[in-house]
Amino acid sequence: MPKLIGFLVLWVCVSVGAHAQDTTRLIVPFAPGGPTDQITRLIAAELTKLIGKTTVVENKPGAGGIIAAQYVAQAKPDGTVYLVGSPSVLVINQGLQKKLPYDPERDFAPVSGMTRSPLILIVKADSPMNDAKQLATRANTLRNLMPMASAGNGTIPHLAGVYFNQKAGMSALHVPFNGVAPALVSVLSGDTVYMFDTLSTSIENIKAGKVKALGIASATRFSDLPNIATLQEQGFSMQASSWFGLMAPIKTSKTTVLAMNQAINTILTSSEFSNKMIAMGIETMPGNVEQFTNFIAEERARWLPEVLRLNLSTD
Repeated sequence: MPKLIGFLVLWVCVSVGAHAQDTTRLIVPFAPGGPTDQITRLIAAELTKLIGKTTVVENKPGAGGIIAAQYVAQAKPDGTVYLVGSPSVLVINQGLQKKLPYDPERDFAPVSGMTRSPLILIVKADSPMNDAKQLATRANTLRNLMPMASAGNGTIPHLAGVYFNQKAGMSALHVPFNGVAPALVSVLSGDTVYMFDTLSTSIENIKAGKVKALGIASATRFSDLPNIATLQEQGFSMQASSWFGLMAPIKTSKTTVLAMNQAINTILTSSEFSNKMIAMGIETMPGNVEQFTNFIAEERARWLPEVLRLNLSTD
């Protein structure tokens, strides 16, 4: 309770001192209805109740997140506009395009991590393979390359697949699709053998027995699916997730950033909210500003070289 009271006092001071407007806007770089949009709306509703100030979600999809990112980069740094940043917006676009209209490292101030969904290696339910090692062994015995589906070139699931193949010492035929749904259909039909997907979009299919999970790319097993071993447990040292977090225009005051960080963390550490996320195959990412800043830097160091190595530029 003292911690919450202290946060509320800080927030009031920031709002009054900055003459804040009545509405806080969270800019989502994707269309309505997707997981990022849905979770951001849940967080926005909690923020409204917590700070007594209306928080709304605005969707600005298009160009791989560039439209939304450019909009927030050029917004007034008054604490009323925030970008819901993702791997594509904050990391991958740097490798896909030589001339971005925004700079992911210089135009934004990290505020707080929000949630992440670990990637999971899946095959169709009747596959004879039961773990990642068996997949690698099978791939290396085939005369032709084993087909691997993905949600598209340059997506985190694609990069995770390439990264896993390197770790496993195997080659594969990458078959990119326009989104998760058609990629999953290809695996279920047998046209492709395996794919990496976010747990949030696979968890219901796994529980229903429609697909089989061979391993999860996280540091520990997921609490709601404790029987699925991590890839690290199976000898493949890798972690990969689809995540997002809040970013502010770069000149936003540190006091404002800190207040929003504390507000987001109050929501993320709520047992009711975190349990709701776990049921959806999602983990919360509470932490201070420095921790989120370091997390983004680590993601950039891990994935940007892969994008460049694969020559995935769209220019």
